[in-house]
Amino acid sequence: MENVYFYEMEEWYSETHKTWNKVAQRYEEKFMDLELYNDSYQRFCDELSRPDASLLEIGCGPGNITRQLLKRNPKLNILATDVSKNMIDLAKKNNPGIEVQVLDGRNLKSIKNKFDGIISGFTIPYLSKSDSQKLLRDCTRLLNEEGVLYLSFVDGDYGQSGFVSGSSGDRTYFYYHQLETIKQTLEENNMNTVEVFKKAYQRSDENAEWHTILILKKI
Repeated sequence: MENVYFYEMEEWYSETHKTWNKVAQRYEEKFMDLELYNDSYQRFCDELSRPDASLLEIGCGPGNITRQLLKRNPKLNILATDVSKNMIDLAKKNNPGIEVQVLDGRNLKSIKNKFDGIISGFTIPYLSKSDSQKLLRDCTRLLNEEGVLYLSFVDGDYGQSGFVSGSSGDRTYFYYHQLETIKQTLEENNMNTVEVFKKAYQRSDENAEWHTILILKKI
């Protein structure tokens, strides 16, 4: 039974990754200039220990967060990663000076360097509970002392996770995660919470969805 579930989950991941590759251009058009999270990006930058900090971005999409960070500090050294080749191409186009790499967030063991900061903007909503917990532990391993972690997700009942469809009909498998569970995992791995942001994101169907942003520092 466990093997059947694992096979199904891999199929969900495969469909989700194909969707991200397909909708990359539309995602860029929708989110490149979104200002909703700008104060959280500023807080993340304020917590970094040095102006030329080294950053790892997991799930960079078309480079929208990357661009906001570089607007605040052009000296940042950023390695931007994403599972989608099309997203990576857009991230490089939108931020020519950064380093990019196609990378699945479930496979961070291939990253050997350590970083002053890690940004994971809405990546774990597309990872299962076990894979998101692994990503969190990997992030703490990859951070230097006093390194800063930026994490965003939708706080909710994991049991309500499932496929969601966009306007094109393409599907992604969306996971809800509980804030307190995530905080507990990170605090058990030597991370202190700096600030929690709650943002009301207005969806196209006119229903607001509450987004959670968590900023932590390694001790």
